[in-house]
Amino acid sequence: MGTTKAGSSNRGLIIGVVCVALVAAGGLFAATTGLFGGADEQLASGDTDKVMNALSSIDNEKFASADNRDARAKALDTLKNSSIESVFDRMRSDDLTDEQRDKLRENMGQLMREDMERKVDEYLSAPETDKQAIMDRHIDEMVAFRDKMRAYRDKHKDDPEAEKEQQERRQNWTRPTTQQRKERMESRNPEKMAQMMRYWPKMMARAKERGINMGWGPGGGRRGGGKDK
Repeated sequence: MGTTKAGSSNRGLIIGVVCVALVAAGGLFAATTGLFGGADEQLASGDTDKVMNALSSIDNEKFASADNRDARAKALDTLKNSSIESVFDRMRSDDLTDEQRDKLRENMGQLMREDMERKVDEYLSAPETDKQAIMDRHIDEMVAFRDKMRAYRDKHKDDPEAEKEQQERRQNWTRPTTQQRKERMESRNPEKMAQMMRYWPKMMARAKERGINMGWGPGGGRRGGGKDK
């Protein structure tokens, strides 16, 4: 009888250990396979919070690699459809370390650069009959984004934390040296730069035709009562 109880106890102990091991193994498997959402999966999740978490954790160089091109495009679509409040509140969150905040800003910059490159490619490769409509859509998108940014800034202009953040940004900003400017120029794709130089004057000219000031200052916006020419 005592032997039977001991055997049952041992079997129970063994089963318990096995269960714990399986749970641990399952957790390890989930972590290594991204079952609970690796950075690349979060980027393509369509969820704003997950996308922002990924942008603040993934290495900038890895993020910019060709392997993540599709994930970057999906992340950008998610952010475009998100409220600017949720995006910028996350960027200002106290939950982020300085390193995470730097990663987030750099990766967001990567998304914006690629979005601009896609606009340039779309316009320059389009038939002449479609170019003006495409350019007008691009201008409308840029003006809408600028206005959202301005509204967010105005809403938080009296926020002590926002003012503190702006002061820190101004203090930490330094004018790039000649060497840094040279390195940046050399790192850029000459063909992309040439395309941008062809696109930008056309965009500015079309905006002027429509009575739109593309500036980001207080005077930016439409002229003539807000109507296109």
